[in-house]
Amino acid sequence: MIAALFLYYPSLGFTAVQEIVSEGTYNMGDGETPSVAESRALLNAKRLALEQAGTYVESYSKVKNFQLTEDEVKVLASGTIEVTILDKKRTIVGDGFRFWVKIMARVNPDKMEEMARQVKEKSIIEDYKMIQREYEKNQKEMEELKKELALAKGETAKKDVETRIAGEEQRFQANEWFEKGLRHTAGNDEDRGIKEYTNAIALNPDYAEAYNNRGIAYFNQGLDTGDQGQFEKAVKDFRKVVVLKPGSYSAYFAQGVIYLYEEKHDKAIEELNKAIAMDPDEDLAYVGRGYIYNQDKSKDLAKAVADLSKAIARGGRWSAIAYTNRGAAFLQEKQYDKAIDDFNKTIELSPGNANAYLGRGFALANKKQFSRAIEDLNRAIDLNPKKADAYTIRGLVYAEINNPRAISDFQKACDMGSEKGCGFLQKALQKR
Repeated sequence: MIAALFLYYPSLGFTAVQEIVSEGTYNMGDGETPSVAESRALLNAKRLALEQAGTYVESYSKVKNFQLTEDEVKVLASGTIEVTILDKKRTIVGDGFRFWVKIMARVNPDKMEEMARQVKEKSIIEDYKMIQREYEKNQKEMEELKKELALAKGETAKKDVETRIAGEEQRFQANEWFEKGLRHTAGNDEDRGIKEYTNAIALNPDYAEAYNNRGIAYFNQGLDTGDQGQFEKAVKDFRKVVVLKPGSYSAYFAQGVIYLYEEKHDKAIEELNKAIAMDPDEDLAYVGRGYIYNQDKSKDLAKAVADLSKAIARGGRWSAIAYTNRGAAFLQEKQYDKAIDDFNKTIELSPGNANAYLGRGFALANKKQFSRAIEDLNRAIDLNPKKADAYTIRGLVYAEINNPRAISDFQKACDMGSEKGCGFLQKALQKR
């Protein structure tokens, strides 16, 4: 059916831009590499810029009535700054080098309204706080290791400490990639997010949060394109999450998705129930469970609507996907006006959502509004030409109005492997 668990983010616009200039330094010790030392100086400059950006964002959010908490303001500031390096130097200080970086941080309000909705999602806040803790932990560990290296006697002892320093540098770089990935997947660029999480995992193979976020991105792409290979990648990542973080919300959610992929819906619901019990405010599990209740093997449309309504009420970054799935449930109940309202909301939040145009086109066709239905189905096909259902449904609309294009649409759907498309093609050919 048209129901789809799919992650997409909106894009709206503002005009004003705030520019902040800041500087950061870092003293490189023995065993450290220049590239990472420079990155640490850059991180220190960014932290100073973020303090000022946070003040600007807080004022801006009050004017726009975003109603953000202190943590949400910090995440919003982080997600909306664009950094340019203006100058950098390295100077000799004692026996080592001091790295200095000067940056221009531009706070981009064009992204602020969409990001303000997204930062309401609890997982973004937790990921942001986690990465800040990791930076601080890594820095403290590095300072201790530098002291230990200075006191180490003998080549074996020194090499042991240097190896541990190299390990901390790799973890620092992994955290940098994770932070970039977090920003891009929350900003509607999942391809880049996947690459950045992959880089983080290459540097830290036990990075559970990177596997989790990459798995969600793959799963979203699989549902969007119907590509089984993306589903398989998602499940592979979720299996790692289950191993690395047993008993956690992420592990229960991940196991639920694995069971969903395996079409073990009862077990999937059990795992998602556990995730919800552990964290009732995390809305993605409601979206996942609502999606399952929308499927033929475990159909319960009342429960689907209830779960998806809970996710919508939370107003987080999964709102668009929840509206899409609830619209699909209303379609199955033949509540076409309610379905259209939900797909309208999806399109408002996610203008590139092919499934929303497909669902709304189907609802309009059932209301005999064939011209508007064809416009929506054309748009769905433009956005995703690989969606066989769109050709099948458009073919049915053409058949209703005796338009011979119906045959070519059924042929296209049949060529794409749609049994329904092939069946309608045979009937259309027999009527000629």
